[in-house]
Amino acid sequence: MTPVAQEDIVRVLGAYCLIRLDNGAESFWHHGHYVCAADSATGDQCVADVARLAARAGGQSLRHAELPVPDGDWCWNDIVKRLARSALTETVRASGIVTGSMTPQGRCVHFCDHPLLSGVNDNLWFPVGHNESWFEAVERILILNGLAENLVNLSPLREGGGYSDWKATWNRRVII
Repeated sequence: MTPVAQEDIVRVLGAYCLIRLDNGAESFWHHGHYVCAADSATGDQCVADVARLAARAGGQSLRHAELPVPDGDWCWNDIVKRLARSALTETVRASGIVTGSMTPQGRCVHFCDHPLLSGVNDNLWFPVGHNESWFEAVERILILNGLAENLVNLSPLREGGGYSDWKATWNRRVII
């Protein structure tokens, strides 16, 4: 099994993350590092309160992960590594075709065959700012609509009269 880098753990968990299992056990993680855990069966103090207060003090949002209890023997590090490994797969990385166009109304972007961003009639276009690059515009739209953490790559596919097609690859917004 491939080792998990600390950067992958941080990308998936974010700055502050509370992991809660369906048996009530909780753990709190700060920048990918274990802080504390509690088992609801023993009446331990609620880790969620500590996590919420820490995130608020740090001026950050608190990510939540609601997961089933793993089969067999496990530890919190096993759960975090499994989450980080999933971030390297298609389950949290997505891609699609994006068209950029120069129109009389200005520059705009269209997401081809995307269930949300294509629009109900497959003709939804998003404006691109005058000083904004195509990459910045696509990333902004994906993040604004809650679909991505960031845009990884915008690879050219073809160009025509006044338009360009790209393959966009992004890291999905991880709600674990």
